[in-house]
Amino acid sequence: MSRYEPLTDLQWQLLEPLFPNPPKRSRGKPHTPWRAVVNSILLVLMTKSKWTAIPEQPDFATKSAAHRWFSTWEKTGFLDELLATYSRMTSLAADIKLPPRRNRSSPSQKTADLPFTVAAESVAEI
Repeated sequence: MSRYEPLTDLQWQLLEPLFPNPPKRSRGKPHTPWRAVVNSILLVLMTKSKWTAIPEQPDFATKSAAHRWFSTWEKTGFLDELLATYSRMTSLAADIKLPPRRNRSSPSQKTADLPFTVAAESVAEI
């Protein structure tokens, strides 16, 4: 497992133009800074750790905010663009590989694949 260092000011200056201005909110929590979100996502991808391993520090977003933006960016293709730009800046990005997407099956398929379903059917026959 490699050690991750948060983005430097120079790296962030190169990545920042990719991001829109955060939406203005009248109520609720303020928008998580983009830099903190990127730091959190890169930490998880580079160290291959879980979202719960994100430290509670100002340089990092919460695990829920980081995962929410990761999922959104992965679906829209923005994550690939972000990682391509980051890889042009540093050789460390060559080690980043996105985890495979889980296939989400329908509820009927899920119950048919569970081991206790087969056991319950065989008990009913007895």
